[in-house]
Amino acid sequence: MKHTQTSITRFLTLCMALIVAFTVSMMPTQSLAAGGSNAGGGGGGTPKPLELRVIGYVTSINYVNSTVTIGASYYGSSGLKVTSSTGISLNNINCSLGSILLGDWAEARYEYFTKNATKLTVTRI
Repeated sequence: MKHTQTSITRFLTLCMALIVAFTVSMMPTQSLAAGGSNAGGGGGGTPKPLELRVIGYVTSINYVNSTVTIGASYYGSSGLKVTSSTGISLNNINCSLGSILLGDWAEARYEYFTKNATKLTVTRI
């Protein structure tokens, strides 16, 4: 009986170790390393901004203020700022914000906190 208890205890300990190892391996490396570098800390590097993606129809465009909304405003994509560094394409051809129209199908990638669009890919049929 004692041998069985020892075997069960070892088995449960091994299972717990595997669960912890799996959980740690699935954690984003960004949260484990300070400074955002592979050195594991102290580098003082700038962390990569949180980038989101939204797909839908272009529902509003402000050409004067260079803002665009993709989908409904509750998606969090209202007033995305189009800057000089925003990559814009229409049907796989580079273009400017002036080429985009209401109702075009678009995918936007943008920085969450600044709402700056990093990429705007538009398809028009």
